[in-house]
Amino acid sequence: MPVTVFNYPVSKRQLILSLGDLFIINSSIFLSVIIRLGFIDGWIYMRDNPLSFLLTGLTFVLIFFFTELYDMRRDYTSINTIITVIGASATAFVIITFLFYVSWYLRIGRGVFAILCFLITFFIIWWRILYSYLLDQPMFNRNTVIIGAGQMGRFILQEIKQSRKTGLKIIGFLDDDVLKKDDMIDGIPVMGNRYTLSNGIHKYNIQLIVVAIAGEKHPDLIKLLIQCSWNGVDIVDVPTLYEQLTGKIPFYHVDDMWMLQIVIGRSKLYGRLVKPVLETFFALILFVLFIPVMAVIALFVKIGSQGKVLYIQERIGKDNKRFKMIKFRTMAEDAELNTGAVYAADNDARITGIGRFLRKWRLDETPQLFNVIIGNMSLVGPRPERQVFIKEFEEAIPFYRQRLAVRPGLTGWAQVKYPYASSIEQTKEKLQYDLYYIKNMCCLLDLVILLKTVNVVLFGQGK
Repeated sequence: MPVTVFNYPVSKRQLILSLGDLFIINSSIFLSVIIRLGFIDGWIYMRDNPLSFLLTGLTFVLIFFFTELYDMRRDYTSINTIITVIGASATAFVIITFLFYVSWYLRIGRGVFAILCFLITFFIIWWRILYSYLLDQPMFNRNTVIIGAGQMGRFILQEIKQSRKTGLKIIGFLDDDVLKKDDMIDGIPVMGNRYTLSNGIHKYNIQLIVVAIAGEKHPDLIKLLIQCSWNGVDIVDVPTLYEQLTGKIPFYHVDDMWMLQIVIGRSKLYGRLVKPVLETFFALILFVLFIPVMAVIALFVKIGSQGKVLYIQERIGKDNKRFKMIKFRTMAEDAELNTGAVYAADNDARITGIGRFLRKWRLDETPQLFNVIIGNMSLVGPRPERQVFIKEFEEAIPFYRQRLAVRPGLTGWAQVKYPYASSIEQTKEKLQYDLYYIKNMCCLLDLVILLKTVNVVLFGQGK
């Protein structure tokens, strides 16, 4: 089950992996100076350069984060992951070297620095291999039973199997339908009904129960689940487990009451008071810093095609309020004159040459910092949509209007986890991420999204 760090849900496995990395980085710093300078001189050197070593460790952690080395779906024993660790370490090495040249005060001796980078890379690779090996051991796996062998039960079973390193060993299903007894669902048996739950808990040492039943549960089942919980067995429903595994909310498997409980239980202080003030302040700073960049972009947009530099379009914001969103024009002037409102598809002929570049690097959205400053948008939140598409999506997608419960964002969880949506199906996928953000909105999650956005921009992962 996840733990909460500054209101941000983090799996215990991610926390263990992160703490292991921090231990390795600090140990590598200590070993590098001892190897190069000896114990006494090395200790003095560390004491005199704390900021340099702190910056070095922080850079490595951030690069590991950017390269998805904390993704629990990774196979940490694969050659691809080892190559990723080496590449991430090399990137951190280059960045830190650059920082040392920018500020001579932060410089670490070349011998110490070279040994440090080698030790971090070497130990991180072996730590991840050891981590994967340990997680595959029976003592680190939790025996799990799924109550409900219907569509929802099959759905979560597939998701568990697709996710690596979940630590969940599915023992079987329980279902009251007598026709399903002794069935095999993707290799997992239906072992009995709710009345066999108590015996199964002791027989198979069940540590987690996944409730995969839509609608109301039988009173007898509720009593049994309460008893199991008192006896130390964790109980989780499908939406919650799916959220932990994927970072998405499965809106097809939740109801109005589930959503109401989320809204009631969510902290309002950060979203209503802290977030708007912080984001306005940082948006103002970013806007000033980006003025030279936006001036150059404006020049290229003007040279690249006929028409206005800025594209201003009405969008729908928080609580269904309309506002004018500003961005650099990336399509030909009057692109929708003959077609009306349509999705922007891959290789869309309406997109200009410079527009394709701006979209790839997400630079077309920089003027929206002004929307953040005046309060129409947030730095982080669901992307604002047009009224014509909102009406279409509301008819086809459950809970789509929940996106309007918060201010729309310049970037968001859906944007960093999924590319531009150009169909109803892709919009459904992005909504699952948006609902996750709305449910878990907090300062740390916003910081994670902003860091991932930097990664998207730097490596041109837009579309």
